[in-house]
Amino acid sequence: MGACVSDIATLLIAGLLGAAAAAALGWALRRRKAEPEDVTIGFLGPSLAALYLLVLALAVAAEWGTISDAHQGATTEASALHQLYWAAEGFPAGSAATLEADVRAYASAVVNHDWPQMRDGRLDDETENMLGAMKLTVLQVNPPTAAASAAQTDALNQISTLAAVRAQREDDAGVGLPSGVLAGVIATSLVVGLFPFAVGIRPVLPSIILASMQAALVVIGVVVVFQLDHAYEGPLAVQPTPMTALIQQIGAA
Repeated sequence: MGACVSDIATLLIAGLLGAAAAAALGWALRRRKAEPEDVTIGFLGPSLAALYLLVLALAVAAEWGTISDAHQGATTEASALHQLYWAAEGFPAGSAATLEADVRAYASAVVNHDWPQMRDGRLDDETENMLGAMKLTVLQVNPPTAAASAAQTDALNQISTLAAVRAQREDDAGVGLPSGVLAGVIATSLVVGLFPFAVGIRPVLPSIILASMQAALVVIGVVVVFQLDHAYEGPLAVQPTPMTALIQQIGAA
């Protein structure tokens, strides 16, 4: 809740600063004698606005895709780990207890170790090594029955799924928009924000107010792009909620 309020406050402050800067520029140009060229505004204005919106939409769509995939991955990982926990019930008692303890330790490590690191854009090998240890435990089981053999096969499949999802988490933690796209967002935002002053808006209060509102919206758009540039940090950050719910079901390590 506190983070959400902070993010909203950031957007509001950014918008107010953009509007204030535009208003100050408009007021500074109030004695300017040049009048806006209707033909120029009629052609360039919509064209620049369309270019700005296109670049902004591409940036937000790319970021939203990464965030959406990360959300799906968090759900898939928790589900695969739960299936692995159930598969352990088909093993001999000693192996079952070992694997169940490893599953609880892994779930706890994902929430308390991996997620804080991913918020910083990195991820070490601790949980990857834990998956390797679980796979070794499963491979060492000598299934006494067909049911135990099926449980072993299922457990290996779930560990493969976990490894793939964890690798995706590691990739997503370091993913961001290419610098060229970010530069494009900033450049088109500056052009659209300064366009009214460049073509010579009429030095009257209504025109300055409209130009200030446009600048505020443009600045907010840029801030939103930067806030969404990390799947595990920001207003829409992916949280380990499914894994936390699983820990509540199977118990902490």
